[in-house]
Amino acid sequence: MDRRNFLLAGCKACAALAAVPALASLESCSSGKTAAAGSSASAALAVENGVLSIPMSSLSNGVGLVSAKGLGDKLYISKGADGTYKALVLNCPHKGGPVKPDGDKLVCGWHGSAFDMDGQVTKGPSQQGLKTYPVEVAGDVLKVMVA
Repeated sequence: MDRRNFLLAGCKACAALAAVPALASLESCSSGKTAAAGSSASAALAVENGVLSIPMSSLSNGVGLVSAKGLGDKLYISKGADGTYKALVLNCPHKGGPVKPDGDKLVCGWHGSAFDMDGQVTKGPSQQGLKTYPVEVAGDVLKVMVA
């Protein structure tokens, strides 16, 4: 059983035990997408020849969290005011903690380092910005050069 189906089954079991008629709303768990700032690209993505291809349709207004086979950390994809895209690694340079979107910033859950949407440090203890990868637009696909 894969993780998604395990979690879906667990959610359904909890709802049944609580006698809450919310099973219909739990079906959203099986979409393959994770709710977060914007949208999240499907985990079915994979790095091929050092390039991660992300369909723009999997992002919400050019923003989303991306996981992919062959990629160690999640990426945060954002679209700047100038129309360019950025791919930020959601791993804090301070001690390797997980970084998550929080409003208009990215925050490390371990020690509170904060970063702007360009990955630059706005609050320590981190002294370095988030690692970024170059992004190219090829039609309706973003190509993230991860190698």
